[in-house]
Amino acid sequence: MGVGGAFTLLPVGIGCAASAPAMEDRAHYISASAGDHDDFYVSAFNANGKILFEQALPGRGHDLGLRPGHVDVAAVERRPGLYGLILDRHSGEVRAKLHCPEDRRFYGHAVYSNDGRFLYITENDFNHARGVVSVWDAEDGYRRIAEFDSFGTGPHELHLMPDGESLVIANGGLHTHPDFDGRTALNIDSMEPNLSIIDRHTGTLIHQAALKADWHQLSIRHLDVASNGTIAAGFQYQGELTDQVPLVGLWHPGSEIRPIEAPDNVQLRMRQYCGSVRFDASGQVFGISCPRGGLITFWDVKTSGFLTHIAAPDGCGLAATDVAGQFVGTSGLGTGWRMDAIRRKRVELPDDSLKSLHWDNHLRRISI
Repeated sequence: MGVGGAFTLLPVGIGCAASAPAMEDRAHYISASAGDHDDFYVSAFNANGKILFEQALPGRGHDLGLRPGHVDVAAVERRPGLYGLILDRHSGEVRAKLHCPEDRRFYGHAVYSNDGRFLYITENDFNHARGVVSVWDAEDGYRRIAEFDSFGTGPHELHLMPDGESLVIANGGLHTHPDFDGRTALNIDSMEPNLSIIDRHTGTLIHQAALKADWHQLSIRHLDVASNGTIAAGFQYQGELTDQVPLVGLWHPGSEIRPIEAPDNVQLRMRQYCGSVRFDASGQVFGISCPRGGLITFWDVKTSGFLTHIAAPDGCGLAATDVAGQFVGTSGLGTGWRMDAIRRKRVELPDDSLKSLHWDNHLRRISI
């Protein structure tokens, strides 16, 4: 179920190159998932791929935000979303429910402040073709206390910057409205995607960058941030499959977005669509999934160049282990694997229970 969305896996803490997890690796993972009959869940599994629990959802999920130092995990519905649930990350128990205002729709991603006090969620102000970031007070029953302009249309993934005081937002540039199914883009000819950084306390715009006008149909959807503040972004092109456009960009705030491309044979296979973006533990390698193309690509930050790729049908989720160059991934086909992008070594997750579900969108690591 990676196509149409992307999910993210975070570290498993593997100490040896792309090997099966050691017994002491007790990391768990939690993700949106789906069955075969329009049934949707938040599900958790261990480092071997064994399912630990399933919590039914009222609709297809997307991202999950982990509250630091707490059991809470925020599950947000796939855009255009109406629900948000606060779950216990160990059991799946519903702890609180979030309701989107009537003139807003959740847009799939959420992140907490480092102190766990505030939850930030991207939303669509559809009557004004305006993106917003809503603010929820986790210490006051998840009361919606504010909203900030995202400084763009169709905001999707957002992350805290390393300072912990600002948020970077991928404004995809796509205007949608519930009267037109909530997902159909109404402004393909006039899209203006950008990356914006705002102050998380005041909503003030700090930095913003856009691609050149010729690439205005490159919807900026997903991103990740390295510890030094470098931002990697993946694009989803709204034009023709045969057009030659970049699908990956690096951004150092205060400068321009630097587009980078894979070799022609790989670039073509990416099929104009990037899913999850994830830096490795060192911040010097990042992976970008291409679920429509059935491959995962890996990139070198220092050279701003392509590193390698692997075949992964409907593969979308990515994780960084605690070892440089190592990643974990899953797919909508129920498969999971570990990959050392530097040494070009890959192994499959050993437990077959992942195959009972279609792993959807963004998955998070839980240390226990």
